[in-house]
Amino acid sequence: MSRMKLKRKSLLLRIFLSFLVIIGLLSTFNVMLFSFFQQNLREEIIRSNQLLLDKGAERYNAHFERLKAVLFQTYYDQSIIKFNKQLVPSNRESINYLFVVDIVRKLKETANNPFFYMENLLVLYRSDLFMVDKEGSSSKMGLDGVVYFNPPYTASYWDAQFESVNNYRLHPVQNYPKEHAVLDMKRIIPFSLKLQGSNYELIAMLDADKMDQAFLGNVPFLIQTDQGETLYNSLSASSIGEFPAFTQGESWKLYQNQYFFQHVDPQNGLRYTMAVPYSNIANQISKLQVTQTVILLLSIAVALAVSYGLSRRLHSPVKRIIASLKLPYEHHPRMETAIEEFDTISNHIGKLIEERSQVHYELRNSKSLLTNYSYIARLKSLHTGISEWQDFLQSEGPFFLILYQLNNRSLVAIDDGIKRWIREYAEIVLSEHGHRAYTFQIENNQIISVVFRQDGPEAVKDALEQLKHTLDRDRQTCLVHLVVSPLFDHSSKLHQAYEQVSAMLLQACLLDETQIITKHDDSVSSMFAFPADQEQNLLAHIVAGNDKGSLHAIQSMLDCMEKKQATLAQFRQLAFSFGSRMVKAMEHSGVEASFLMEAEIALKRFTICYTAQQFRSCCEDFIRFCVAQIRAKKEIKDDVIGFVLKTMETRYSEELSLDQIADQLHLSSAYLSVYIKEKTGANYIEHMNRIRIRKARELLTDSELSVRMIGQQIGYRNVTSFIRMFKKLTGETPGEFRRYQAFSCSNN
Repeated sequence: MSRMKLKRKSLLLRIFLSFLVIIGLLSTFNVMLFSFFQQNLREEIIRSNQLLLDKGAERYNAHFERLKAVLFQTYYDQSIIKFNKQLVPSNRESINYLFVVDIVRKLKETANNPFFYMENLLVLYRSDLFMVDKEGSSSKMGLDGVVYFNPPYTASYWDAQFESVNNYRLHPVQNYPKEHAVLDMKRIIPFSLKLQGSNYELIAMLDADKMDQAFLGNVPFLIQTDQGETLYNSLSASSIGEFPAFTQGESWKLYQNQYFFQHVDPQNGLRYTMAVPYSNIANQISKLQVTQTVILLLSIAVALAVSYGLSRRLHSPVKRIIASLKLPYEHHPRMETAIEEFDTISNHIGKLIEERSQVHYELRNSKSLLTNYSYIARLKSLHTGISEWQDFLQSEGPFFLILYQLNNRSLVAIDDGIKRWIREYAEIVLSEHGHRAYTFQIENNQIISVVFRQDGPEAVKDALEQLKHTLDRDRQTCLVHLVVSPLFDHSSKLHQAYEQVSAMLLQACLLDETQIITKHDDSVSSMFAFPADQEQNLLAHIVAGNDKGSLHAIQSMLDCMEKKQATLAQFRQLAFSFGSRMVKAMEHSGVEASFLMEAEIALKRFTICYTAQQFRSCCEDFIRFCVAQIRAKKEIKDDVIGFVLKTMETRYSEELSLDQIADQLHLSSAYLSVYIKEKTGANYIEHMNRIRIRKARELLTDSELSVRMIGQQIGYRNVTSFIRMFKKLTGETPGEFRRYQAFSCSNN
């Protein structure tokens, strides 16, 4: 009886029973939750498909309305109207075909806009069926040779459209022949505009498949008129035998093992129909049921195994502690508990308290590097145990470093789980190859391995190759650069070794794979020198708003760097250098604050470029955006805005009010405030804050002045107001900005 009572009080039994209760509760909850989701899954899938169709229909309708506005505006273009007047029979002798050049230019400009999805735009004059498109013109005799006048949309078909009562009309999709010598196979939806009694009509040739991919995706899809005429059916819709008819108010139905969804636009009457195989929804539900059952069973099995293992693991050290505590000691008061093991521990608790006090006293009176490192780890939010450093501090002899530089593949920070996995995997690989190493996280995106060896870095070659092979498989998530330092003779040179691997990191090349750097090249610099006239030429194009010139200049510089095998750091330095100049040029041009913030965000994309092609693409997108904003501002720039901005640029450190500037211009402050807002998109205070914060960033980077002094120099009398405005416009405090700049400079 006494033995049975002891077993019931056993810590192992109590822990395992507690785990079983938790597993039972969680399993019951999961079964109830799975049952609930299975009942609602079918309705949710139907709702999601209906929502997908509704959103696609909305995009189509919005695009058709946009095209109506574009066609209407083009319809009344002066070149088209003037040429039409010359085609009147009474004016035939004075026809000026130079108008055709202007019409072609206008049509080409409109048709080449990628947001319109136009393959071509035609003007068809009824007089002699004269046609003009973005490629040129053709008379009645040459229309048969134009691809867009193939059956069924022949010249006679379009001539008959002049008698139609509809102004705007969508025509059914047409596949044009593959064997045509100029145009590949295209599926075109003609969209025409013709006013009653007019002598000409506009015909937009819309790329049906591009619109389908942009608005809905590759799903079985059908567009019909309210009369049932099919305007467009996607390529995947050809596998559907028959689309059913829908009754009034019916949005979906199951027909011939297919779910059909319909959206009817109340304005133009177009019917959008989408098909989803019944087997897809049924398979999703079936797969979910099977998956839920398997996961539940596996979870229970794993939970039982883990529970038993943890119970044994927790109980085993307790048994060892008890065995050691049963050695002879002085008598201590017994503390009664419900667990046998803790009854035994209570007899020796006094001794443990004395030992704990002695350990604390020794730690307080020693200069512990572990304590300093603990503070640093907390300040930098590093997740690593410092118990490993006890062995490291006692280690002597030669060592070398392996630096793992973790590079983002997106603007989102690398997940802490990924960093932890890389650190732990590096420890495992080095240990499997017989190397004694300590691996820990030293910076937010840096991991260090300290390897103690007598024979130098060549000994870890196989381990590094294994790391590279594994890391390359996940390089789309995180790209890693491995840098190996030379051999150092004593652990006291750890800081010197870290500075050397940081400098070697600048040798990273333009490669979309894991790189291993083992040799130090003193000739590598973070900057790539260009002739002064070449940089001035680029700056001139930027200030002038010349996108073609800017693109040509930067592409020439990138080509030169690629030819001379410039490093990744050099490419990034060039990108940030010209990018900062472009943002500054935008500020001088009075570009709105929202566009400046967008440019700042776009500039950060250079930090995730790792190949020459990626740098070219980002540079091209960035230049096109910035130059477009500069050119737009140059077109509306006037003397009043120029005077205001120049005054603010030179007197930003003063308490300069809008009333003072308005007095100099002999205007009222209220009128000038509204005028600035209308012309630039930002008010006076927003411009002043942006100029002051830009000056503050320059001072934080180039000077050693305190944050308070910088705030006073740029016009903020209250340091709290300065810090709050700096964070609002940049997303970080002045101190965080200065530390980041100092860190970037130290790495470079």
